[in-house]
Amino acid sequence: MIYAGLQILSEDGETNLLVCHVLFHHQLAAVADMKLAMTSANISKPKIWEFKQLIKLIHKTGIQSHHFKNPAEMTFSDEELKRQKRHTWLIKRDAKYDRIKSVICEQHISQYLYGKGLADEIYQLKQRNLEKDPETAWTTVGAYYNALNRYIVFGCTPNALLPVRLKACGSNYLHIEKPGERNVKRGRGGADNRKSRSKSCGVTKHHKQNMRKVIAFVKKAFDKFTFSKAREIFQLNFECHVVERETEGVVQRTYFPYKEEDSLSDEQLRYHFNQILTKAEYLKIKFGNLVYEKDYADKQGDAHDGVIGATHRYEIDATVLDVYVRYPYDTTGQYSMGRPVLYLVIDVFSTMIVGMYLGFDGPNWQGSAQALVNACMDKTEFCARYGVPPEKVNWPAAHIPVQVTVDNGREHTDGVISSVLKHEIGIRAYNFTAVFRGDAKGIVERKFGVLNDQVFHFIAGAIPKTADRGEQHQSNQSEYDYDALVYRIILEIQFHNNSAERIKKLDINAIRAGIEITPQALFLHSLSQEMNGGRPSNDEEPGRIHWAFLPEETATVRSDGIYLEGLIYNSEFARKAGWYTRARHHGSFKIAVKRPRDWSSQLWHKTPDGEYVCLYLKNTNAESPFIDMHWEPLLHLLEQFKDKKNQNRLDQRKLLALKQGLIDQIEAHNQAQIGDAPENTRVSIQPGIKSRQAVQKALEKLLNAVEFHEAIMQESIPEAPRRNQFDDLDTELNM
Repeated sequence: MIYAGLQILSEDGETNLLVCHVLFHHQLAAVADMKLAMTSANISKPKIWEFKQLIKLIHKTGIQSHHFKNPAEMTFSDEELKRQKRHTWLIKRDAKYDRIKSVICEQHISQYLYGKGLADEIYQLKQRNLEKDPETAWTTVGAYYNALNRYIVFGCTPNALLPVRLKACGSNYLHIEKPGERNVKRGRGGADNRKSRSKSCGVTKHHKQNMRKVIAFVKKAFDKFTFSKAREIFQLNFECHVVERETEGVVQRTYFPYKEEDSLSDEQLRYHFNQILTKAEYLKIKFGNLVYEKDYADKQGDAHDGVIGATHRYEIDATVLDVYVRYPYDTTGQYSMGRPVLYLVIDVFSTMIVGMYLGFDGPNWQGSAQALVNACMDKTEFCARYGVPPEKVNWPAAHIPVQVTVDNGREHTDGVISSVLKHEIGIRAYNFTAVFRGDAKGIVERKFGVLNDQVFHFIAGAIPKTADRGEQHQSNQSEYDYDALVYRIILEIQFHNNSAERIKKLDINAIRAGIEITPQALFLHSLSQEMNGGRPSNDEEPGRIHWAFLPEETATVRSDGIYLEGLIYNSEFARKAGWYTRARHHGSFKIAVKRPRDWSSQLWHKTPDGEYVCLYLKNTNAESPFIDMHWEPLLHLLEQFKDKKNQNRLDQRKLLALKQGLIDQIEAHNQAQIGDAPENTRVSIQPGIKSRQAVQKALEKLLNAVEFHEAIMQESIPEAPRRNQFDDLDTELNM
């Protein structure tokens, strides 16, 4: 299948092409020459190829194709880049992105690549930027084309504009604390600034602190912000000597500016003010929040609404199920873990359910991300975790989609969706703040209704539509634990995929092929017909799929393992890379990880070299309760362990007090026994210890023999006969 992110290479290195954009409707692709793109400062516009040309090239001898690996930094979050001391990269990226963001929507990109181009739009954009900020705006259209080409070639995300070629630059720069002899201004004036007309000093940390004070003052004191005003305030307050004279009771101030070599130039001030104050903050101060949100804030959207075939678009919905889940780790009572949230991923074209996740948080992006991982991965191993035999798994959904649509955009991390998904596995993702549109949402919502009304309302712990007052609450009746409920949902999904009627979705090719009218039959037929087989996930690394979807978290590397949420993970890679040695000698440190929410046994980490490393749960006990668990019950269990530890400490204090009381009694008794004995002043060892020890041993043997004899005699004495009425008569006659 031809998809964005497909790299085509020849063995001799002469061919190195990257498919950076596709137009499925017309079977066209935009292809970049990566030999030039990876080495040249100016990137050329990608060329247009037909699908059949690319397929013919791929089938040639000596040609290989695989997913392109972007520089690792393009897939890292802003927090991770900051940890790697790439703060200036983010500033440069955001500045470029702000200048071209009005021409990078999907409609403009398609027009630029496949249509009439963007000459008028680029020219107008340049003019607008020059009018708004003539001093810093780009003056040539070539700069805009270069940024646009870089944006398209490296994945159509803001991180495509990161200056990754500067990776080795600036690492040895000496940051001076305060002004002095060493802070000579850097630049083209030579090492000692002798070639420069301006003899101003270099910027120090002290200067930057004062600039931040000026920005804070201007933002608070003035309705309108200008760099000239900020520069004026900085120079008067931090680059002038002030002399006060009192004349006839009136204090007069005279300002004497510093020498040039002790001051910063206007250009230096403007540059560093721009570094400290972001463009967004500047626009908010200059125009106000209302105008900023209206005219300058980011606006997301997409021009393509059509769906070509199966796996072209996946959509997600979630609901809180009307049933309580039983807590399985405390059988002293019928305890509940609460009501779970079910996430379903549906293929829009076929309406087949391709993925699921059952959690206890949200609905939010974390749950949606886990459901998307499940949608892309093979279901055999997943179903086996919950007891479904491999031969009974009838769920052939293990493909990477072209697009992903998620609901409730405010809760979903746009940076994760727009950047990591595209760079890692070439997914074109959209994030809507509005709810889903079209038939797919109705199908998912109706399926939720069926599950609640026809399945979960008939099991113990279900919430009825109407409940009588005084009736026992359903949380006290929970029966299904987490694993059993997931098993039940898997069975319901397989039943839906293979039984729901979708006859209205069959096209003429499907009718001629005589396929079944179920979602699964439609899904498989469309894969082979419209989508060239789709993108099976088994062609990709599992780590790449997990890293693409799952939210980023932080784990701590210590000398004995990698810690997350109280659990310890291990990795042969970490040992060989010297992580544990570094932690032992230099202290613990943080790493970015991705955690599958439905499986505690593994974590994923991506190295700066782009390698995906699997971290495995450390199983110090062969029957560890934490292996292969869902994280929600696991966290409950960890809290339960904390309660047990706390109770054990309280019990220990009580036992310690009881033990000490008994010890005091023993000591008092022994002190009373020797109270009348004369004081022992002997220095050497006492004589007669062995003979007294022998007497004690003989006494213990005698006591043991007596106890044994008494026990034997008690067992051998026959039971006394029961008396009856004739015994009483004999007694009376004898009298």
